[in-house]
Amino acid sequence: MFEKAAARPFRLISLAGCAYIVIVAVMNALTGFLYQGCIFPAAEAVTFSTEGAALILLVLAAIFDTKHLLCYAGIELLVLGSLYTADIYIALFLSSILLVLLLASGVKAKGKAIIIYSAVEVAKLALVIPYGALEFFRYVGLTLFALCAIGCINLLFRHAVNTGAASSSFNLEDYKLTDRQKDCIKEVVVNNTTIKALAITHNVSESAIKKDLATVYKVLGITGKADLKALFIGYEFD
Repeated sequence: MFEKAAARPFRLISLAGCAYIVIVAVMNALTGFLYQGCIFPAAEAVTFSTEGAALILLVLAAIFDTKHLLCYAGIELLVLGSLYTADIYIALFLSSILLVLLLASGVKAKGKAIIIYSAVEVAKLALVIPYGALEFFRYVGLTLFALCAIGCINLLFRHAVNTGAASSSFNLEDYKLTDRQKDCIKEVVVNNTTIKALAITHNVSESAIKKDLATVYKVLGITGKADLKALFIGYEFD
C-alpha cells in the first residue's frame, strides 16, 4: 500500500495541500487571522478566492495526478494570496515547496514558460513593496537564500543518487525495451546524439525517435535527457 502511494507523490502532495487549505479556511473563518495585517483592499475576498481556486486545482491535481501543472498552479495561487495578505513567511515556505517540486520533476522553463514564470515572480515582488523596505528586502534575501540552499540540496541529492546508481546492479536488459530504444539510450548518454541524427542512423522519422525516447523515459521512470544521462553515469554499455 505504501509503495503504491509513494509511486504517486504529486497526488499525496495535492491531498496534503487540500487538507491544509481546509484547515486554514476554517481557522480563518473563525478568527480572520490571515488578513488582519493586510493593507490591500478586499483582503477577505482575496483570501477566500485564492484558497477556493487553489483547492479546486489541487483536487483536480489529485484526480489527474499526471497533470503536474495543476499542482504547481494551486501552490502558486496560495503563494500569491499569502503575499497579498502579508503572510510573507508562509509565501516563502510555499515557494520553497514549489521549487523543490520543479527541481525534482526536472521541469525546464522554455519560451512562454519563462515569460510566465518571470511575470509571476515580478508580481510577487510587487505585492511585497507596499509593506515597506524592511519586508521587501527580507523577502528578497530569504528567497535568494532558499533558492541557493534548495539548489545545493538538489545537487547533493542527485550526486548521491547517481553514485548509488553507478555502483548498483542496474541492468538495462532487465527492462522491456527494443534494440532501437536501447541504442537511443546509449547514443544519447555516451555521444549526446541528437534526435535528428538518431533518425538518420535508424532510417526512421524524427517522430519515431521521439516516441522511442518517450517510452524509455516512461519505462525508466524519468522525465528527460538530463535524468537519462544522470541515471547511466558509470554504466558500461555493451
